[in-house]
Amino acid sequence: MSQEDQSQSQSLQQSLDQLATWEKEMSSIEKDIEIYRIKQTQTIYAKRQIILSSIPKFWYIVLAENDDFADYISIDDLKYLEFIEDIYIEYPLISTDTYKDFSITITFNGGDDDDLIPQQKVTKHFQTIIQDGEERLISKSVDVEWPKELNKINPKLIKSSNKGNKNWSSGDKKNYRLGMKSFFAWFGWTGEKPGKEFKNGEDLTRLIVDDLYLNALKYYILALPNGDDDDDDEDEEDEEDSSEGEELDLSGEDEEEDGEEDDEEEEEEEETSNKRNHIDDNGQSKKHKH
Repeated sequence: MSQEDQSQSQSLQQSLDQLATWEKEMSSIEKDIEIYRIKQTQTIYAKRQIILSSIPKFWYIVLAENDDFADYISIDDLKYLEFIEDIYIEYPLISTDTYKDFSITITFNGGDDDDLIPQQKVTKHFQTIIQDGEERLISKSVDVEWPKELNKINPKLIKSSNKGNKNWSSGDKKNYRLGMKSFFAWFGWTGEKPGKEFKNGEDLTRLIVDDLYLNALKYYILALPNGDDDDDDEDEEDEEDSSEGEELDLSGEDEEEDGEEDDEEEEEEEETSNKRNHIDDNGQSKKHKH
């Protein structure tokens, strides 16, 4: 290498080192800004929480207005969205290294009819980790009382009733799969057991945190009688088979019969259509139906 080339190489390396230092400084500033934002807005969201408590079925209306949310849950869950009294997100800010960790608290209030859905406040904690150079969420499973009407598809109850039995009935297998698609199964999601827990748990969590919670007022206003009706004429897209790749958390499980996946796909498409019809026809949240 000539002296000129060596000089150019050294100059380039010096510039790259300076850029690396600049990136660290920028990253530190962005972290400080985000921590400041979280600290300031948590007080504001606490005030909003108090205000929203006086608006009947606010969160039900918001959830029903968002079509993406319906894609992540079961049709059997829809009737229970009405009893979600509050959704609150909190960032504990224990240290600057964990500032992206948060919790979601969901309050269910079934009123006097505790048989329909138990009154409960459930807090689920989430941790942001780096895996293969990318951020992802993990969580701890948290207990939630399922509505009694959904006991037949409650995965925990099904596994308990089949303890020590490797040969589940076709009915139990079907109900288990249905239960794993329920919103109530999301509370058990950890992000560390792919195929053996609620599917798309991170995506649903991100939808709640980054969209529904931040834009709740917008969705509520859109649902009012004078809201924007442009969404009413949108075409519905066919849904992909959300049961693909799901497994039963069992050892020695029998293979599924031929054609079962096709049946599940048909059931999934029918379920998606029914969910949207249920919200449009029965939900008090859609436009002109308060």
